[in-house]
Amino acid sequence: MSTYARTSLRTSLRTSLRAAIAVAALAGALLTPATAFAATSATAPAAAPCHVSKTVPSQLPDTTVVLSDDLAKGPKAELLDAKGNVVATVDRAHPMDYGHGIRLEVGTDGKVTFFQRSESGNKSWKSQPFPEVPASCLVSGTYTLADGEKVKVSRTAPGRYRADVVTGGKTVTVLQTEGEDVDGFFRGMHLTLNATTGAVRSEYTSGRSGCTVTTVVTSVYRAGESVKLTNSPQGPKAVLRDSQFKTISTVDRAHPNDKALGVIIDGANGATPRLGQRTQGGNTPYGYTAFPKLPAGCVNTTPAKTPAQSPVNSPVQNGGQTTVVPKGAVAAGAEFKQGGSDKGALIAGGAAAAAAGGIGFVALRRRSAARI
Repeated sequence: MSTYARTSLRTSLRTSLRAAIAVAALAGALLTPATAFAATSATAPAAAPCHVSKTVPSQLPDTTVVLSDDLAKGPKAELLDAKGNVVATVDRAHPMDYGHGIRLEVGTDGKVTFFQRSESGNKSWKSQPFPEVPASCLVSGTYTLADGEKVKVSRTAPGRYRADVVTGGKTVTVLQTEGEDVDGFFRGMHLTLNATTGAVRSEYTSGRSGCTVTTVVTSVYRAGESVKLTNSPQGPKAVLRDSQFKTISTVDRAHPNDKALGVIIDGANGATPRLGQRTQGGNTPYGYTAFPKLPAGCVNTTPAKTPAQSPVNSPVQNGGQTTVVPKGAVAAGAEFKQGGSDKGALIAGGAAAAAAGGIGFVALRRRSAARI
């Protein structure tokens, strides 16, 4: 089991950096090997009344309870007195009020249940489901991926989206969120799914333009984040990005270390640079990933002399944090699972999936809460 845990200082620094990153609620983006990101087309559904409420009896005398669910704000239960004044409220941010004997819970399926009781102590709780928003509210839209594939996104609950593709008449889930952004690899592409908006972004895993080569690899940080590795005659560069492909940190030949976040380039002035990542300081070893090699005929320029900042004789420990993803469609039977304490889920893949429609595979990475 991975023992990575973010220190309070690292959390503070990371929070400050994240606060500087604007979160764009845009549709996804495309990346082709020779071009920059372009807007991913998305077809949004028609507007629907996405707020529902229901008044139910209370376990307390002279009171009632109004249960409501809103697509944007989430579930809420309000305890009202005989005059209609709000006495107590529970919602997603504050789900318990034991003083008034009310609470709410969100199940693993995203469904919300309201609980109430008339006395404290060992008095049993009575439960009932929240009203659900119309199904028409749960369709986010259809997005076009980098290779032209269509992906339909549906919302099953607040913070929970599912992205599906249809191949050979079969629907296959390629990504799904459980309250936080996620990313994965599918048919030679890197995909992200936003847990707040349901937006999908995509890019090719590998690309080349002249003597510049790129590849996208997994990060050891928050789910949905990735690292884009670039190698060229001017040297290596690594960009840690969030699920919207917004830059969190950049290291290159001139500035090979961001030790505050645990991102470095080992051998930045050499012919075989490596990306190093870790989520804890001190003596915690880095996990390394090789940069893509320069194409034949491309020569590394003479780097400027900079102080040696990369760790010397640091042990190599991939620890299952980095997975090399084959380019293009994956042959039948290919599958992988993230190591450490991550819960790797093969959503579509293996011989069965390939036989069903040759759809390749996608792998979801769900990182532990200790890495957030």
